[in-house]
Amino acid sequence: MALKQAFANNPSRLRKERSEKFLNKMNIRINPQLPVIEDESSAKIKSPEQALKRAVTALFAAQIAMDCLNEGADIRESAAFFGEMLRRFGLSDEPTPDEKVFFALSDKSSPNPTANTAGNMAWRIEMAVPLLWACGIIKELGYPDKASEYIAEAREIVSCKNFDELMTLVNMRGASKILDKADLLFRMDWACVDARIKGVDPSGNLNPDVVVEQHKGLNWLIGAFDAEDWDNIKPHT
Repeated sequence: MALKQAFANNPSRLRKERSEKFLNKMNIRINPQLPVIEDESSAKIKSPEQALKRAVTALFAAQIAMDCLNEGADIRESAAFFGEMLRRFGLSDEPTPDEKVFFALSDKSSPNPTANTAGNMAWRIEMAVPLLWACGIIKELGYPDKASEYIAEAREIVSCKNFDELMTLVNMRGASKILDKADLLFRMDWACVDARIKGVDPSGNLNPDVVVEQHKGLNWLIGAFDAEDWDNIKPHT
């Protein structure tokens, strides 16, 4: 009886049950065989500083990529502006190999990325969004049915004079709230993959591109599946 009670009160098990209850409410397909995710005792959640550095760098790289896809935008000016922002915040060493390609566009000799490369980087704004939410900069992580084309909080970020001032924007959410979102995105991602395999639209009007990118961002944040390589995170569903 004691073992049964302990299992019933397991935080990860309760988290899974809450996620499945929400998915049922939204008419999203559920796989009851999916495992629980890390709990508060085993998750390796990044520090506020780590989360903020990664989120801001990814956000800036994605913004440059969006300008690459925007006909008429000055790509060199965009790369120079966001590159200067990185220097202001002391983050010049932060870009990943994939991101460096876009910051390098401030140099006129750098070749323009292909539309496919720019598109893939632009989608990574969705990886940055849950990190900014975890940092408390984005107040709500909305239902993933549409892309985050505009982030109002970006204005507040670029208005900061240095990284110390940037850190004053941070009010890191607790591990439990972060893991709740990670668990929910994990199960939503499975529903999107299942729909793709079956050749049907995702249930619950989910946007599969938004779901998978946010899932990857949260996996990095909580250290799931040793997801440390930002350029090559696998969502695992």
